[in-house]
Formats: sequence, C-alpha cells, structure tokens
Amino acid sequence: SSTGGWRSAWFIIGVEVGERFAYFGIACNLITYLTGPLGQSTATAAVNVNTWSGTASILPILGASVADAYLGRYRTILVASLIYILGLGLLTLSASLIIIGLAEESNDANSAKPSYWVNILFFCSL
Repeated sequence: SSTGGWRSAWFIIGVEVGERFAYFGIACNLITYLTGPLGQSTATAAVNVNTWSGTASILPILGASVADAYLGRYRTILVASLIYILGLGLLTLSASLIIIGLAEESNDANSAKPSYWVNILFFCSL
C-alpha cells in the first residue's frame, strides 16, 4: 500500500497536538480576555465562551461530512489546519490592535473600549 502508515500517522498526530495546545490555550484565557481588554461583563463573556466552545465541539461533524463526501481525510486535515492557523493569526492581530491603542476615544483612559471593527475581527477569528 502506498498510503497510510507511520508517515501519515505522524502527520495526523502532529496536527492534533498543535490543535489541542492552541484550543486549550485559548480556552484557558478567553474569559479573562473578554472581561479585561474587551470590557464585557462576566455574564456576557460566559455566554460567548460557551458559544465558542459549543461551536468548536460541533464543527468536527461538518469536517467529517466534507472529508467523506468531497476532499478526503488528508486534504480535509490540511484545509482545516490552514483555516485554524488563519484564525489564530487573526486572533493575534486583534489582540495586537488593542495593545497598540486602536480603541475608541473615551474621557477616561482606563475605560477605553476596543472599536467595533476590532471586536468584529476578534469574534470572526474565533
């Protein structure tokens, strides 16, 4: 057989380990980020975290359907990994925009909130 074997197994294992590190890194820090720099209330942040977690948990069903019907398992893993990396890059960009000071004007420097577009970028990248 010319497919499968340890070469393919290492590819899948490596992708999965990287994905788990990224997922749990985001999951552990998301509530703090939403209530801190994004200025959401704890209740709103909890709703957003649960929505993200539920969506991330249900999306593998869509990925399985795409893999079985259209792309195959390796192309699906590759495409999903590229989308994941794009999302992580956009998360980093949205956090960087907040850090460098792209926030709405406010009378009090401590209460400045991120602009509408930075919030859109953040939630789309999730």
